[in-house]
Amino acid sequence: MARMELSLGTLPEFDFGKAAVAFQQALKRVVLDCTDRPGDKRARTIVLTTTIVPVIQQSGDVVDVQVDFSVKSKVPAWQTASRPVMVTAKGQLFFNDLAPDNPRQTTIDEAGK
Repeated sequence: MARMELSLGTLPEFDFGKAAVAFQQALKRVVLDCTDRPGDKRARTIVLTTTIVPVIQQSGDVVDVQVDFSVKSKVPAWQTASRPVMVTAKGQLFFNDLAPDNPRQTTIDEAGK
C-alpha cells in the first residue's frame, strides 16, 4: 500500500503489524488469566504506549517524527494462603502438612518416634 494515516485502525499495517500482534497476545494473556483464576477479582491491565520523537532539521523545523509502540500487560501476582510456620533458634522454618494451621501440632505419624 501507499501512504496511510497512522491511527488505531491502521495499526495492523504499521511495522508489519508488530504492535497489533503484541496487543492481541497481551489481550489473550489477561483473558486466559481471568479464566484460569475466576475467583481473583483483581484487575488485569493492558497498556499500549505510543512514543513520538521529533526529527528536527538544522533550521529547527520538525520534518518527521519517529514513532514506536510498546505493549505491557499486568496480571495479579499469584499468592498462597498465609500459614503459620515454626521458627527454631537456628533460623530454620518448619511446617506441618497434616496440620497446616498449627506447625507445633503432633500427629499420628510421629507416634513411633
